Amino acid sequence: MTIMKNDKASERAVALVQEMVDVLQRTGEAPASPLTAFLTAAERREFRRRAARLRRQKVEPRYKNLHSAEELADLYERTAQRDEIVEKARRDLQRISAELKRIRSEKDPDVEKAMVALVKEAEQSAEKHGPRSEAAQRFRCLQLMGWIGQRATEQRRKPGAKFPWTVFPAGDPSEEARYVLTAAEILDAPPPGEAVIAIPPEGKDSGRERALIRIGVRGASWIGSFEIGSTSDSTVLMMPDCKHLFVSAQGAGYIIDLLSRTLVETIGTEVVEVIGFPMGLFVVNHNVSLEAFGKSGRLWKTGRISAGGFRGIVVTETRLIGEARDPRRGEWCGFSLDMATGEVRFAPAAAVPKSVE
Repeated sequence: MTIMKNDKASERAVALVQEMVDVLQRTGEAPASPLTAFLTAAERREFRRRAARLRRQKVEPRYKNLHSAEELADLYERTAQRDEIVEKARRDLQRISAELKRIRSEKDPDVEKAMVALVKEAEQSAEKHGPRSEAAQRFRCLQLMGWIGQRATEQRRKPGAKFPWTVFPAGDPSEEARYVLTAAEILDAPPPGEAVIAIPPEGKDSGRERALIRIGVRGASWIGSFEIGSTSDSTVLMMPDCKHLFVSAQGAGYIIDLLSRTLVETIGTEVVEVIGFPMGLFVVNHNVSLEAFGKSGRLWKTGRISAGGFRGIVVTETRLIGEARDPRRGEWCGFSLDMATGEVRFAPAAAVPKSVE
């Protein structure tokens, strides 16, 4: 009878650990969202209502430089779904942990042996099937559970120690912080009592009209009066170095120091778009030329290589490829650009110079 009882306890303990791994895996596969705050059930319902209104075009995003209506609706729905999964996972883990704690409190050596054997078998399976296999994922979950158990034990020994509960990271804090710093909206007039930063400073501009742009939200919010350029679009983006903002005020490009909110550099008045790419860089489309910035700052800037406009731009590991208008004939012609140096090469049939000043 004792052996049977021990066997059942060991089997149940192993089953509970496997169930806990299943829960952690489901949580890890939850939809991604940059929002770090956990939503209550009521907040999730509100997020879904907002998503529905955006999809029906009843409302528009406040910060259009961050999301289109479809993108924002998708973000609301992903966040609500993520936190539903997280909430259920927390309940499941609390239930599983309580039962597992009860079984292990009996200090049955067979149970502990079964736990050690389970981890050893998972490790061997992970090694056999490779780091990207499901077996490897399950072993990492076991490692995480072991780490949490160790930290919980340390906390019981030192009650004042902070326990870094990181089982359910809700989003990327750096991405949400980027949203807080770069959310932008055009204002018709400055709110009473709020300071306005003139960029460029009054007396150092060209006399062109200005646009009022509120950048950031809550404590990160400030208002800039930006001299405008010659296109219609405005946007605000974090630069790859995470130390500067790029602002386009109807085509007038500005590099702004993130902390001091002061002008570092102006970069033209015909900014059409900014194209973000992996590898930590973005390319500014000046309509007739291109300019790239990376984590180290400016990488390169071409001369005039188009009579007006670019299309079909894609980036490989080493080259930017697209089409530009032949400065002499106005026809579209293919070109490629070395991402390291900015050197431009046109398709042979176009016979266009590398740069037309």
